[in-house]
Amino acid sequence: MMTAQLFRGPHSLYRRYQALLESALTSIGFAVVVTVSVNSTAVFPYNWVVVTGVAIAILGIRWPLLAFIIAVAAMTYPLFTINLYLAVLFLAISALGHRLFVHYLGATTLVLATPLLAQYHLHWLVPILGGLWWGGAVGAWIGGLAALWGKMVAGMAGMDIDWLVLAGHVPDTADVAARFDGANSLNTLLLIVEPFAATSTVILYNLLQIIGWAVAGGFVGGLAWRRWVKYSAPWSIMVVTAAGGLIMLITHVGLPYWLTDAVTDPVVQDPVAPLFSLIVVIIAGTIVYSVRESLDLPVAPKRKLGVRRQTRKPGLSQPFKFFKRSSKEPESPAAPAHESVSTRRPVRVPHHDELPEWEPPKNDSGLIMLEID
Repeated sequence: MMTAQLFRGPHSLYRRYQALLESALTSIGFAVVVTVSVNSTAVFPYNWVVVTGVAIAILGIRWPLLAFIIAVAAMTYPLFTINLYLAVLFLAISALGHRLFVHYLGATTLVLATPLLAQYHLHWLVPILGGLWWGGAVGAWIGGLAALWGKMVAGMAGMDIDWLVLAGHVPDTADVAARFDGANSLNTLLLIVEPFAATSTVILYNLLQIIGWAVAGGFVGGLAWRRWVKYSAPWSIMVVTAAGGLIMLITHVGLPYWLTDAVTDPVVQDPVAPLFSLIVVIIAGTIVYSVRESLDLPVAPKRKLGVRRQTRKPGLSQPFKFFKRSSKEPESPAAPAHESVSTRRPVRVPHHDELPEWEPPKNDSGLIMLEID
């Protein structure tokens, strides 16, 4: 009971300002991802980067579209300094998909943060959390787009786009600038597509990895919204996240042993890293789901401290007192004093024969008369 009273205040505060708090967390996360990405290009002074990040975080709470426009503008200029056609391609994708990107700003932030999370072996969380938060269909889209985005950024930097190799590394902006320096429009597209399509086996390998991420997100999201999972949490959600983590494990570790021609080294270079990612997925997914389900519950009612409940024994009508008056009550049949407020006399319902016969009003000429036997 003490624990319930302790967390009642924060829970009540969250339930009262739930939309504001969730918008603030989403905009802050989006601002952090944009700030880290812009700062890695070393184009703007550090003070401008900080001001831009703070502006995106503040404006994103109330006007997410305006925050998205500022973020796109802040990212376009560094891309323009690298390659004009990269900047144009980035602007085109941002303009065409701005409605979805702004509506699912949290999912957009999660997808964009995939290369940063991969540096710490936390990239498996993206499809799992996407499924837990947005359901099966959106979780599948988040997983597939996150896998594609991470591969594309790594390929632009000239890295191996195999997720088994990308874990623990982050693409360098200087490598991207050196690779796209002086490339025309056609060469720009070829440099982006080339890492995905070196051979037919490489195409199949990358496609299956992207599908594996999408299946993991869709599987977890499809089961997390089932009734039996909600009623048996947190153990049920632990099983669901573990199943999603196993799909990711098979995708990353199993494919190299089957498509050996698509990878340089079919043996896992760091066997501990996939197991670490699996454990992180199970723990983080279970905690996040349990906390979110607890916060969505109604707020517990207040309980006055220092007030004890008066328990009555079955044979007593009121608490025991040392001094009380005699229980002699007047015997008046009209209003007996010994009857409590809750006790009521039975009221006699008249029989239908005793009711007066209904007669139609004489002044209403337009009344329709029905006779029911």
